Amino acid sequence: MMETTFSMTRVQHIMRRDLIENWKSNLYGLLGIFAACFFPMLGFLWSAERWTEEGYPEVYSFERFCGNMLGIIGMVVSVAMIYYASRIMKCMDNKEKRISYLLLPATKLEKFFSRALFVTIGTVLMILVALLALELTHYLLLPVFDLPAVYSQPMLVEIFSMKWAHASVDATGEPVYSWWLMQLLVWIFCLWNHSLFILGGSFWYKHPFLKTIGTCLAVTILGGILFANLAEGGFLTRFSDWMQEHYQDTPQTVNGLLTIISVVFLLFTVFNWWLSYRLFTRSEVVKRKLWRL
Repeated sequence: MMETTFSMTRVQHIMRRDLIENWKSNLYGLLGIFAACFFPMLGFLWSAERWTEEGYPEVYSFERFCGNMLGIIGMVVSVAMIYYASRIMKCMDNKEKRISYLLLPATKLEKFFSRALFVTIGTVLMILVALLALELTHYLLLPVFDLPAVYSQPMLVEIFSMKWAHASVDATGEPVYSWWLMQLLVWIFCLWNHSLFILGGSFWYKHPFLKTIGTCLAVTILGGILFANLAEGGFLTRFSDWMQEHYQDTPQTVNGLLTIISVVFLLFTVFNWWLSYRLFTRSEVVKRKLWRL
């Protein structure tokens, strides 16, 4: 009889099995992430050569190049994270795979945990390898283009420094909120958004990415309509007046609001992960017709 206590050894066996069975799709994913960053970089390098010829300062040209790459990398990383999150139950997308996976000699928690590691830590490692290959390619392409010496410095270092170099000050130079709290809120919001695709992948086994995006768009449209109706009804104006009457517009108030919003989204994130696990524990070999959307 199999032990019901959590075992990292069994998790490792499951992950090794997944790696062996899916190495080709993982390689294609890695190449896809690299290509999605490489071809825009190639165009930006060509444009940077033209900027240099037109007399732009060298540093400005390099900062502009890194700023463009920051946008591309940010978009590619965001799409990759939510796409692979939606594939958390790729191992269950047909009857044969469900039979094989459900009969593995491991607990359901271990099976879910191994898949969660693949679509989170595994995706992050895949992105890091793709970015390191992109940096290497950047150096290999420098002799092809007539660019200033400033382009020989690490591209990724400059890009990540630009990502974090934002100050939260008003017109007088005073801080209006905690920069760290705002960063925390941004990261928690990203985790919540990621958890929505984890939940979508646990609910829909076929085409979960498209179905989750479609559902999110539908909810966003309905929310926009509701927001517009509230605005027309004067609710937002009354709420703003009530806030100004009861709370002063100070950094402490803003930080308190940021903390509350962060906690709320963190709780939503935990709930989405818990619900995803509950859906997996109720998995069956033959799915209900309601789920065959």
